[in-house]
Amino acid sequence: MTTPAQGLHTHVLDTLGLEIAAGEHPPGQVLRTDELAQRFDVSRTVVREVIRVLESMHLVESRRRVGVTVRPTEAWNVYDPQVIRWRLA
Repeated sequence: MTTPAQGLHTHVLDTLGLEIAAGEHPPGQVLRTDELAQRFDVSRTVVREVIRVLESMHLVESRRRVGVTVRPTEAWNVYDPQVIRWRLA
């Protein structure tokens, strides 16, 4: 059984992952966590968890005082099943 928090996390992760893979957020673009939280109507904690997952796939890089930066396609973990699914979508 999934909790509402897991549902929100999954929704935000899939949406953001698809957008990055589709090129809607080009490499070098800075994503702000507070704007993402407002856009998806979720807490900043949910956004931070999603960012951690995207970082583990090397899709984004988080740096203090800069924000979350989308990484170039060459840096992505292209063997991750979710990244494969997002790129094929």
